[in-house]
Amino acid sequence: MSLALQRIRRLLETRSPTTVARAATRAIELRRATRRLEAALASDRPLVVGPFLGELGYELLYWRPYVLRLLRSHAVDPERVTVVGRGGTGAWYNAVAARHVDAFDLLPADDVLAGIEDRVARTGQRKQLAPDPLDSELQRRAAPGPGFAAVHPLHMFWGARFAWEGLVPSAEAVAGADHEPLPALDPPSEVVERLPERFLVLKAYFNECVPDTATSRAGYAALLEELAGERPVVVLHPPLRADDHLDWEPPAGVVRIDDLLRPATNLAVQAAVVARAEKLVATYGGFAYLGPYLGVPTVAVGEPAGENRRHEAVLRAAWPDASWERIVLPTLAHSQR
Repeated sequence: MSLALQRIRRLLETRSPTTVARAATRAIELRRATRRLEAALASDRPLVVGPFLGELGYELLYWRPYVLRLLRSHAVDPERVTVVGRGGTGAWYNAVAARHVDAFDLLPADDVLAGIEDRVARTGQRKQLAPDPLDSELQRRAAPGPGFAAVHPLHMFWGARFAWEGLVPSAEAVAGADHEPLPALDPPSEVVERLPERFLVLKAYFNECVPDTATSRAGYAALLEELAGERPVVVLHPPLRADDHLDWEPPAGVVRIDDLLRPATNLAVQAAVVARAEKLVATYGGFAYLGPYLGVPTVAVGEPAGENRRHEAVLRAAWPDASWERIVLPTLAHSQR
């Protein structure tokens, strides 16, 4: 039975005609979009890849590997390709794209974030399951001229859903994409000047894995104290909130670079800092997937159980030899006994 039929059968089990009808409509739309994409790849038209405006974890595990494999398998000349990222991630695609531009350079950061929130309000989704006005405007501004074609993240999101829903093994999902280390990028000189010679990185925030409670805050404080006994700690916070995560504010005594980050390069700079670290400790989520792509030992912090672990399974299948482990904040483990 095909994956599509397996998915339809699973949806039928919901006994929701609306759910099934919506899925069928999306399947038809996806088929049409795929035909357009195949025609564009086979042509000599300029390609605008993106914009990708989602979470870092989806970019690392799915979008970048998908793009690398797609363009290589169709022997697309990099001179045809412009990648649109956010936070400086466009440089991660230099192997297949001659040009990259950032969404936060094409539009003011507040406008980009407002467009994302508008999509969430209209669709209930942060995932780019279909093109919307923000995507189209960014593509138009990024294009080197008229007559371009777009490679939109919808193709990755709809294709990867089979792995997320458990319809294909993680190893099979990984085999269909190119998981490669991120290119080595240097942080700006003013950031380098602030970094200790040897250090650890802590990226701590609240999400479904670590809820914002007094117990979690105490756990992060204890974790920071433990890490500070090993090496100086660099705590990474973004210069703007592009998602629904709330950062944990550490006490004094850590190294911060928030004031040196700007929207159009912040993710690339944070990744470059992690690449220089001896270890990354991060709340389980997208940022915790960064370590294997940079060759940095990583500890992911989360609850004992409960959340979907299929993304983690994909990461482990892509990087089976990576130094990557998952722990529970001691305070969380104690509170659930």
